[in-house]
This record gives sequence, structure tokens and C-alpha cells, in this order.
Amino acid sequence: MPSGPVRALLAVEPGVEAEHVQASLPSDADFSVVGMVNGAEDALHWLRDTQADMLLVACAGYSDRALLLLDAVSRQNPDLSIVVLGQGSPNGFLRRAFEAGADDIIMLPATRDQVRFELQKLLARKQGAETPSSPDNSHLVCVLGPKGGTGKTLTATNLAVAFAQRGSRVALIDLDLQFGDVALCLGLPPEKTVYDLAQSPGALDYDKLDAFLATHSAGVRTLIAPRRPDQASAVGAELLREVYSILRTRFDWVIIDTPPGFTAEVITSIDSSTDIVMVGMLDSLSLKNTKLGLETLELMKYDPERIYLLLNRAHSRVGISQSDVEAVLGRTPDVFIPSDREIPRTVNEGIPIVIARPQSEPAEAFRRLADLLGGPVSEEVVLAETANGGSRRRIFGRKG
Repeated sequence: MPSGPVRALLAVEPGVEAEHVQASLPSDADFSVVGMVNGAEDALHWLRDTQADMLLVACAGYSDRALLLLDAVSRQNPDLSIVVLGQGSPNGFLRRAFEAGADDIIMLPATRDQVRFELQKLLARKQGAETPSSPDNSHLVCVLGPKGGTGKTLTATNLAVAFAQRGSRVALIDLDLQFGDVALCLGLPPEKTVYDLAQSPGALDYDKLDAFLATHSAGVRTLIAPRRPDQASAVGAELLREVYSILRTRFDWVIIDTPPGFTAEVITSIDSSTDIVMVGMLDSLSLKNTKLGLETLELMKYDPERIYLLLNRAHSRVGISQSDVEAVLGRTPDVFIPSDREIPRTVNEGIPIVIARPQSEPAEAFRRLADLLGGPVSEEVVLAETANGGSRRRIFGRKG
């Protein structure tokens, strides 16, 4: 960390209200905005004559001007920390920004404390120091898949129930705000949704949030996606940050089922997560997008030891071998979910396969994923699962 206050230059791109950005920045003795300029050219001139520890680039959505600035500054000032303050939908901007030289992206709106935390984390990471720790020891798992139809919801629901069967307190959030299917997969009526939460008046605390969580028979508390696609816009990144923070004070595991792509809401979830499960499928298009997703996480400097790779429909005979998968992705999947006709049947029944068919190979594979994320389970849990008709082979994952 710099020995004195962090000195930041703020570059504001067209379409962004500088006052709103400044209201999100820390205001204390440890951080100061030493200059504010409009656009790339003014920022380059300013940095030639004045020193700064950090460049903040505020832009609305995709901005070619911002990309040019990031590329030029990262070449001329390689030691300078560069942060993009994004507003609106990234629309493919995320990957390009990291490739151009950004060290981090913070999606606005956000509170000053949230921005301060992200900036401190970035500076600590660049200095090789400890990152600021989370206030609790719970885990937030983001289930990702750049391509739709790979089995993210199947994975998220079965993983959540598998953790609940271990005796953990589990919350599950359906972040596919337009076409979420978590309620369908769990057989839950969508009586209250995250849209209803967003529309409710007053400050958010756990007692209020609890009233909007549906309860599955396995004990998983679930925040259901909006009923209609047009309601998705009511749910913003700031609300999600609050929800995640509150849930992690009450639950051992918070599982996020995400939509395809890297939307603003998905970026917020990645930033808040402790672990990621990347879901791919055994076809060339899915593998290509899975590889791009892994590369994007690498550009975001996400810890590779906290990324778990799951391959769905792994035993399908489609002319792609396991060695082909490893060659494309550059790594071996951590968990293989075999093709099984029981999977679509249990989805249609609204009963996760770890409950409906506990002795099946897919159910065992989802429990294996829970083991990788949470470590070996106790003998009492193994005996309880066996008594309920399940089976378990003790394994040791590559990660702790």
C-alpha cells in the first residue's frame, strides 16, 4: 500500500455524471482525488505532468475511448493502478477492458464503503499483501456458464441441497432475472420474488429479507427470480451487494445461479464470491465459451485455486474425448456429471436428483462437488446419507 494517502486521477467519459461518481468515492484522509479530467486525451496530458497512484476511468457501458485510454496508460505507466468505474450494462466491455490494461472493474452504483473495500483489495493485491478479509467465514459460490443450456441451474440446485444434507445452512439465489428456473427445479411456488424485495419500501436487514425467502423441504432458503422478464430491471447491483452481505452473516453457504454472460449483476456476484463453479458441456460451442469464460476470470485476476470446473453430460458420445476437453480448456474438469435420463425426469418433477435418485451417478457427482468446495464430510453425514438410500465414495479433491 502507498505510505501516504492514495492519490487518484478521475477521468470521466461522456454520458457519465461526475457528481454521481464522486459521491461513490471514499472521502477520508486515506484517499483523495487529486484531479478530474474529461476523456482520454486530457488524462494522458495530466499524467505526464503529475504523479498519481491510481487512475479511475468512469464510463457508461461500452466505450472505445476508454479502451484506448486504458491501453495507452498501461503502456506509459505500468506501475499505475487502473480501475474502471462502470455504469449500465458492460455489453462485452468487461473482457476488452481487462485486455487493455484495467486492474479491476467496479460497477456503479455502489456505496463509498464498497468502493473503498475494492480499491484496498486491488492495492493490496498489487503489493502482494493480504486482501481485506470478509467479516465472516461463510462461502458465496457463483455458478457460471457463458453459454446457456449447460446445466447451471441443475448444478446450483443440487449443490445447494447437497450442502443442506450435510447439515449446513444454505441460501440459494436465482440471478437469472429474466428466465430463472430455480423455483421450477425445486418445486417451489413463486409467491415472493427478488422483484418484490426490490419494490418493498424501507431499509434492508435480515428480518425483512427473510420474509422473501422461500423454504425448500431440504432446508434450503431460496430467493426466487422475478415472474416476468420486464421485472428484471428493478434488481440492481447495489441491492445484490446488500443481499449477499446480509446472507453471509446467517448462512454457511450462499449459492448464486447466474444467467449466461458477464452482465453487471454477474460481475457483482463474482466480486462478492469466495468460489466459482464454471459449468461446461460436452460440445464444441460450449467448450469454446467455457474457455473464454475461464480466460475472462484470469484477466479479472480471480484466484485459479478457487475456480472449479464442472463438465455436464460428460459421457455423451459426440465425438469429443476427455483428452480433447483437456486440450481445449487447458485443464482437467474437477467433476464430471454423466448423462442420465433421470436428470430431465427429476427436473420435470421439481425434485433435485440428489433427493429423488440419491444412489445415481449424477447425485454422487454433485455430492463430490460439495466435497471439493467444503472439504470431506463427517462419518455421521456419510452414515445419514447411506441410511437415506444414498451412496458415497470418499474422495479427496485437488483443493482445500
